[in-house]
Amino acid sequence: MKKPGAELKGSELGLERDRERRWIAGVIGTLSLLAALALGLALALSSAGSKWRADFEGIATIEIPATPDPARQAQQLRDVLDILRLDPAIEHAQALPRERAEALLAPWLGAENVRALPLPTLVDARLKKGVVFDAGALESTIKTAAPGAQVDDHARWLGGFLAVARAAGIVALVVVVAVGIAAAGAVGFATRAGLAMHREAVDILHLVGAEDRYIARQFARAALRLAFLGSAIGTSLGAGVLAGAYMLATATGALAFPLPTLDPLGWTILAAVPLAATLVAAISAYATVMRALARIV
Repeated sequence: MKKPGAELKGSELGLERDRERRWIAGVIGTLSLLAALALGLALALSSAGSKWRADFEGIATIEIPATPDPARQAQQLRDVLDILRLDPAIEHAQALPRERAEALLAPWLGAENVRALPLPTLVDARLKKGVVFDAGALESTIKTAAPGAQVDDHARWLGGFLAVARAAGIVALVVVVAVGIAAAGAVGFATRAGLAMHREAVDILHLVGAEDRYIARQFARAALRLAFLGSAIGTSLGAGVLAGAYMLATATGALAFPLPTLDPLGWTILAAVPLAATLVAAISAYATVMRALARIV
């Protein structure tokens, strides 16, 4: 014998025809846009932080000031390299060619101006793993051979950037949680309104044997469709804004440093926003209907 209401299929409530509830797609779309922007920026900064940490950790840069006498500057470079070879914390050191320094400064000062300037000599030193590196002590030693020389182990600016990336991640998490709560609240409000609008149809379904779970699933499916439509559009707009901003910033080619960009994992996480929004909407609608029907005697 069939269970009462088991033969009921489809959407007897006709929720897909409720124009009054379609605003929920716009709300979910707007919230998804905000979540995509916050997540995209945080993921891009995190990706850039990981890349720059891999590029600069374990490397120190020595800057030897330019002098009017090229021969003297060349001698200073040889003396500095000798000092670096004796330092137990340094594995390898080499001077960067002038062309590399010119390429770094050309976007800011212009290629013609850079070629006419006396540029400092830069030396890259790779540090040994597990050995303590004292940048201050090394700088004091190097200054005896090249007055005014500076040693930068990149720890200060890299640590600052990583702190900013972590803070952006926390902000993005807060935004995503707030967006999720707002989306659940909006769907719950719309579901309660739809339940009140279709109260007579719900009562009829109860009379013919439909269970609360069956009715709640109809509202959940309707919310799922609207949420997926809105979140897909909102997330796509957010991804488009991020990609457009990146292309606009790099169009002139005037930046001397790479902008943070999303890696494949970041784009995958961003693509999951519509799925998460859809799941939140469906669960919120289902739970709202179950709570409301439980109070009906």
